[in-house]
Amino acid sequence: MGNTIVFYILYSNHFYISTFFVTHVFQILITWSLARNMSGEYCLISCVLLLMVSLSVGFQNGNMRLVGGELALEGRVEIYYNGQWGTVCDDNWDISEAQVVCRYLNYPGALTAVVGGIYGQGSGPIWMDDLNCEGTEKDLSHCLFKGWGVTDCQHAEDAGVVCERESSRNSSRVYTLDHNTGLSNHMGALFDSGRDCDFDIMVRVANSAVETICVHKLIVTLDPNASILNTTQEENLSNLNLDVSLNCRPHVTDFLRYLYTRQINVTMSSAQCIHKMASDWGLKQLQEAAGRLFTWLLPDDASFQTQTSLYEYSVHTGDTVLQETCLRYLAWNCESLIRSPAWTGLALGTVKALLARSDVVVPDEAFLLKGLEDWVLEQGNLSTHEDQVAILNHIRFPMIAAEDLFNLKAKSELYMDQQERYNAGMLQGFQFNALPFQTLAGGLLLKKVEYTPRIYTGKPWSFTFSSKELNTFRYVGHYYHSGQNLNSLSANFDSPVHNSAFFSLFKKLNWNTRVFIHNHECSNSGIRCPSLPMVSLTAQNNRELPQEYQDSIRYLNKVVLMCEGEFVFHVQDFASTIGNGGNQAQIPANISAGQAYPCHSDQFSYRVVVQPVYTTEIKEN
Repeated sequence: MGNTIVFYILYSNHFYISTFFVTHVFQILITWSLARNMSGEYCLISCVLLLMVSLSVGFQNGNMRLVGGELALEGRVEIYYNGQWGTVCDDNWDISEAQVVCRYLNYPGALTAVVGGIYGQGSGPIWMDDLNCEGTEKDLSHCLFKGWGVTDCQHAEDAGVVCERESSRNSSRVYTLDHNTGLSNHMGALFDSGRDCDFDIMVRVANSAVETICVHKLIVTLDPNASILNTTQEENLSNLNLDVSLNCRPHVTDFLRYLYTRQINVTMSSAQCIHKMASDWGLKQLQEAAGRLFTWLLPDDASFQTQTSLYEYSVHTGDTVLQETCLRYLAWNCESLIRSPAWTGLALGTVKALLARSDVVVPDEAFLLKGLEDWVLEQGNLSTHEDQVAILNHIRFPMIAAEDLFNLKAKSELYMDQQERYNAGMLQGFQFNALPFQTLAGGLLLKKVEYTPRIYTGKPWSFTFSSKELNTFRYVGHYYHSGQNLNSLSANFDSPVHNSAFFSLFKKLNWNTRVFIHNHECSNSGIRCPSLPMVSLTAQNNRELPQEYQDSIRYLNKVVLMCEGEFVFHVQDFASTIGNGGNQAQIPANISAGQAYPCHSDQFSYRVVVQPVYTTEIKEN
């Protein structure tokens, strides 16, 4: 009976398979096999075949998500059942039900149970009604309710939640990578028991055997793309060596268990090890998933040790995607990095790669130069004259204010050792600050990367909407600025026309910036908001410039998003145009919407940054 069911499933072209069906057939096979004293191998083959089918199923019944919220921690509750996402009716919807949802989604708990379709109306079925939860259930499907799809509600009654934010970064946060929709508990128990195992994995640290783990060869070689499969097929092996570092040894068992269950819990301390073992084993799906998970893990380490270690690891392995993920985070958080103890411990290659970027977020270029000098001095004799020249070549001296350039000779601790490089850079800087655009452009000087600004957040180039101001306006509808109580989240600030001292005699630009959080703000202002939140930035008086300068300057303005005042988690461009710059920037609400790194909090600020450049095409080195 058992293999009739299995082979009918595998070879029939007319069947519908659900997680419930697979799980119960698996249980029937085990019971039937044991009752007939079948060999472990025969039973294992049948169960593995069924597992292969189960791996092709999509989401698991009971999976939940939040949709329609402005923040990742809020939204309409949707639950997956029978191949389709649907909503939950708000009848009897209370904090106990909300707790189940928020904890399932890895938040500490729920702040509010939201009723009345506040987060928009769903379009699928209403799967659940009259829920009654204790608040401790694994997911909503474990609570009492009428039955799947049994409801008298409309989508105007779709339930939602607001989950608690985490007050600070948490290095012990656990992320589950689940690449199986069922049977994981059964297969995990098989691995744990070691029953009928027939293949030894010898774990080695520094070429010395430290542990032997017995596994089932048929299961660990299921993935046809795994490099281990080729090894075990080409050679009649009964064991295999798995070489790991000492710090990865504690994670070997979890990795091998994944081969059975297709589930694994990953933390900051284990992520790199899991990625490395998946890479060595040729498990592309796990390797890519662990790589994507680094995006979530990077903000959890305020010391920058994890970020710098992962970057060096990505360079060693040649993983260019991971390199960019790590390096971009370091660039956006360069001010905090330079102030941290980790800065002077960076490798020369990491410093050079970081300084080559234009998306470095710092108060100004002089701050970056001072940080670089501190790094060089800390290296002592380990830093050669040639190394110093190589990294000083990445400093953009024309972007340093004229007054700071003038004081470099007296204030720089490296000037006496690097007079030639400093003098050349200072000359570039004075030329940029003294000569008109036409002279610089005619000499093709502006095509050099030294004339490209980074993202400078110091005064007078930026304005910040604090997290307190954003949340007060979101929930109260008022904004206090310069002693005024405003009904819009808007402000005016001044900046120079350009960062060249040549423009210091011109009248400053007056910028108006506004944050749109609610739909009615857009409609009342007569503008279209493709998504919310949205930030606008417009120069009020740029037409007072002579026309020749209006045409030669553009603004590559940015919005820098900072989480809890601790780290930059996203940088959003305004559209680039000649003159007053692009005037709208759409802010992604969460990772799914395009946010670069997660902020597990509603305490974030928006810093609007003005970035003037000459219109001559600028190319990176």
